[in-house]
Amino acid sequence: MKKLVAPMLFLLLATTACKETKTEEKIELNSAADRLAYSLGADHARSISESGDPYFSRYNVEDIVKGFEIGLKDANAFDDACKATMNGLFGPQGQDFDTTYLKAGSLCLGKLSGMVFQTSWMKKGAMDKIDFKNVIIGFKHGLTGTDTVLDRTEQSQIIQDFFEDLNKINGTKMLDNAKKQANTQVTNSGIVLETIELGKGGKPAPGDDVLAHYILMNSMGDTLQSSFEMVEKYKQPLNPFSLAAVVPGWQEGMPLMNKGGKYKLYLPYNLAYGERGMFNQQTNSYDIQPYEALVFYIELIDYGKPGSLSK
Repeated sequence: MKKLVAPMLFLLLATTACKETKTEEKIELNSAADRLAYSLGADHARSISESGDPYFSRYNVEDIVKGFEIGLKDANAFDDACKATMNGLFGPQGQDFDTTYLKAGSLCLGKLSGMVFQTSWMKKGAMDKIDFKNVIIGFKHGLTGTDTVLDRTEQSQIIQDFFEDLNKINGTKMLDNAKKQANTQVTNSGIVLETIELGKGGKPAPGDDVLAHYILMNSMGDTLQSSFEMVEKYKQPLNPFSLAAVVPGWQEGMPLMNKGGKYKLYLPYNLAYGERGMFNQQTNSYDIQPYEALVFYIELIDYGKPGSLSK
């Protein structure tokens, strides 16, 4: 499957490894919830076990798993002491390997991994949907490469389906909350337009060219793209674009705005990037996830007939 931008990615450290262990205990995954939790744990572990770290075989699975369990419960488990331990293990430049710190380093790596798992899924509003007992088992199996009770393809599909369901749920919540804000209007298609500052100019027509600043956010409030940043940080010009070449939500929402105004435009997924999202071939991940509802902060600077602004 195409890789999702997901909490399972574990890129905070030069990742580590594990000593060989005996064949893992057998597990029966009788329900969809069991299979989901196991898949999430195994997938999360593979960002460690399949990192390509040359020291992988020297680490202790049990200590990493123990640390993982601690990190799942404590978002502050990877503390200053753990940072010092990892610095001692790898050295200031990350190129050493001091086995004096091996046991404590395994534990701290697990803490960090558990902390990342917990905080990421908490932000997604998924904590009450995950059975952490099976997450831990899946995590251990993923470290040792014994997560064969479910094949990789099935695990990936389970995780993708879970992401998509969460995106639908979170998008609905975002839109429902937006409708409660002051100075909003809701269209028949489900778009919510919030007026922050009413513009004094006219309104663009469908198919017009527009010049606008924007900030793109997902349903959880994460900034995905910002024209302000592209102009200020990366020195890219702010160019006009055609309303005939944007997502359906912009085609419908922009003609409701007045020139000079500031707005928030809330789009259900079907009027944004739909069921497919926006996949980035270069990063092999999603810039915008499937079924992701979006919100845009927009400042409408100018508009005109096709080609008029570029002149």
